[in-house]
Amino acid sequence: MVRSNLLQSLQSGKTPQNIRMMIAQGLAPLPPQEILESMVCLLKDPDSNISAQAAQTLAAWDVDEIIAQLQKRDCSPEVLEHFSAARNPERILQAVIANPSSPAACIALLAENVPVHLLEAILDNRNRLIDSPEILARVRINPSATPEIRRLVREIEDEFHGGKRKEYAIEELAESAPVVPQAPLLEGEIPPEDLSLEGLPAEGEERQEALRNRLSSLPVREKIRYALFGSREIRAVLVRDPNKEVARNVLHSPKLTENEIESIAAMRSVGEEILREIGTSREWIKSYSVVQNLVKNPKTPPLISQRLVSRLRTQDLTLLTRDRGISDAVRHHAARILKQRGSGRPGQ
Repeated sequence: MVRSNLLQSLQSGKTPQNIRMMIAQGLAPLPPQEILESMVCLLKDPDSNISAQAAQTLAAWDVDEIIAQLQKRDCSPEVLEHFSAARNPERILQAVIANPSSPAACIALLAENVPVHLLEAILDNRNRLIDSPEILARVRINPSATPEIRRLVREIEDEFHGGKRKEYAIEELAESAPVVPQAPLLEGEIPPEDLSLEGLPAEGEERQEALRNRLSSLPVREKIRYALFGSREIRAVLVRDPNKEVARNVLHSPKLTENEIESIAAMRSVGEEILREIGTSREWIKSYSVVQNLVKNPKTPPLISQRLVSRLRTQDLTLLTRDRGISDAVRHHAARILKQRGSGRPGQ
């Protein structure tokens, strides 16, 4: 975000007292994002009247407007840090946790105290956990952590920071020379060019085989970065990776399209957990093609398939009852729904 001259002046400590008070009252001609950033800055103003006014203005700010600012990728670390205090409403904490730009130190402090559903949100951001293993240590001491949460923490620690494979261990990577530390990638940023596509065959199965070989040679941490920020061609390979965390992160890629979800839902070479995640997403199952592909995919967990069968049109249900490639349970369920619909009305 390009900051205005007024905000830059405030941050440099050169703004006159009367202007600082005007900003503290929320009267400055600034966009909401800069007003919020200015207000947080003024909470530390040496003039107690100004800092008190800033606190009062912030307290009266509409929660939905605050959340809208916290959800922005370029929200300032100072603002995210201020609103990461555990005393804030859960909706605000959710926005802070969900923002990849939130400082890891703030998330680590939250991890000690937040309720279980917010712990789950913290554990969803695998990229942050890979870069900041301290967060996992804080989750462990949270009194709200359930046995399932603790099991998941152990699984993540074993996979990325423990003894399963040497290349996953952060400490060992840091000590091996010479390694140049890399900052976390930002949304839309292309990963380091360790995996150049140059030199691959132009098309066909030979290209796919060469790409699979290059990807398979990468450490898991790099695979996850490519799953999140790589090209569509790379995502199509990594969604079938035997490591479930790599595959899961393909579904969390900001570049993922609905067409890709439709294709993944039809793949018989992906893990059941991938199909389960697609099938439990309210957003993705709005697509009829996604629902149809999941139901017809024999790898889809039966409970997911049976729940989605009723969404199919009558003509597709009829075809489903004759499909020997799916489980008997799904075919019989389709037949029961057809029977309930009577003789069948086209277009249902």
